[in-house]
Amino acid sequence: MIVWQGFGFLVALIPVVILLLFSVLGIDKNFKFSEEVTLLATAIIVWLVGRKLNSQPAKILIDPQTNQEVILKNKHTMFWIPMEYYAILFAIGAAAILFKNI
Repeated sequence: MIVWQGFGFLVALIPVVILLLFSVLGIDKNFKFSEEVTLLATAIIVWLVGRKLNSQPAKILIDPQTNQEVILKNKHTMFWIPMEYYAILFAIGAAAILFKNI
């Protein structure tokens, strides 16, 4: 079972889209380090999208009955981890595969 909030499902979707895109472009067959490039491109895109989505400002509402502030902020997570942190895992995976193949 995959658990996500907001657009956190993009963490799983972005690698698939990049893999299909690189496959259509022929990068997976003609390039020696195609797995590393795929993971690195995934890391960059997941980081940028995650930072953009999770840096949106919060909405502050005031409860009319108690006059207390209520802060509403959208979270974009997968398995309760913010999206942009998955970019670190993708980058580590790319480095691990690179060092294994060298």
